[in-house]
Amino acid sequence: MHPYKNFPDNNFWKKSVASKVYSDIDFNPSVKFKINSIDKIATAGSCFAQHIAVNLKNLGLSHFIAENPPAIITAERAAELGYGQFSARYGNIYTARQLRQLIEFAFNLRDRITIADDSHTGWIDLLRPGVDIEGHESLHELKCDRSFHLDSVKNLFTETDFFVFTLGLTEAWYDEESKIVFPVCPGTKSGKFDPNKHKFKNFSVIEVIEDLRWCIDFIAQINPRLKWIFTVSPVALSATATNKNVLVATAASKAILRAAAEEIVNHYENCDYFPSFEITTSPPSFGQFLDSDLREISMRGVHLVMRIFQKSFVNTSNQSIPTSTSIEEAREHQIISAIKAECEEALNDPLQ
Repeated sequence: MHPYKNFPDNNFWKKSVASKVYSDIDFNPSVKFKINSIDKIATAGSCFAQHIAVNLKNLGLSHFIAENPPAIITAERAAELGYGQFSARYGNIYTARQLRQLIEFAFNLRDRITIADDSHTGWIDLLRPGVDIEGHESLHELKCDRSFHLDSVKNLFTETDFFVFTLGLTEAWYDEESKIVFPVCPGTKSGKFDPNKHKFKNFSVIEVIEDLRWCIDFIAQINPRLKWIFTVSPVALSATATNKNVLVATAASKAILRAAAEEIVNHYENCDYFPSFEITTSPPSFGQFLDSDLREISMRGVHLVMRIFQKSFVNTSNQSIPTSTSIEEAREHQIISAIKAECEEALNDPLQ
């Protein structure tokens, strides 16, 4: 007799993977907590996280929006400006360091400095280029908008019940003087690249873990009921600043993020992991959930990921079953969200 004799089917490849229809695989057999319809769920992360954010409503869940648009603008205009894309108007947060500095700014643990560029359309916040698409008429207006945003982020972490964060990248560019990390390399989406000021950083496993642990430990003091759900984005790098082939650099980056996430969820009871990366990119999927560029995740992949997320984390005992009409609307909404999901990191490739 040995211990493997008593392990459940999910512990064995032949029983739980090879003999199963892919969509019937139980990717997440054991979770630490369930989400109820009344819970406030905040979202952040890389471009893949946008799919999760926009589809929560389809699962009967409450996507907590801490930063709402002014009442005078239309819903279409609000969407253009990044309202509702995530729980606050921070745009894509690709790295753990970026999340950490956002929290530090929001809770005044560091000076709320502004790094901006005076473009031909207005002043652009280089820490939020994805939502600051047209810029502001003045630097003062930009600073006011940024201050409101950071207050909203503070409110988000104070009030939310769940925080879903998608780890996207290990590669980043930062300002050498302030050590502030940018969402994307200056000069790609906006701003001007200065080799004397802007430096490249590729975070290690230890650094990612340290940043995530800092975030979790600090927020636990502010909001002890908050629970974290981590995912790793399955979207490959569009470009790398290392000396590796982009495919190899992608594998290294995802391995680092996945290892960091595993270390975190093993250490914290209030943290869990959802395997969106494994669902869409593992060998048994045969690449069927990738778009034609073999980088982005297809609509079919997003649909499967959200179905498994619901099965894993959503408490459906007190939720009504969607009608056929609402299912059709959900699918249409998913298609729209897939089209609109924006990834500034793709701009690192000048051929995009």
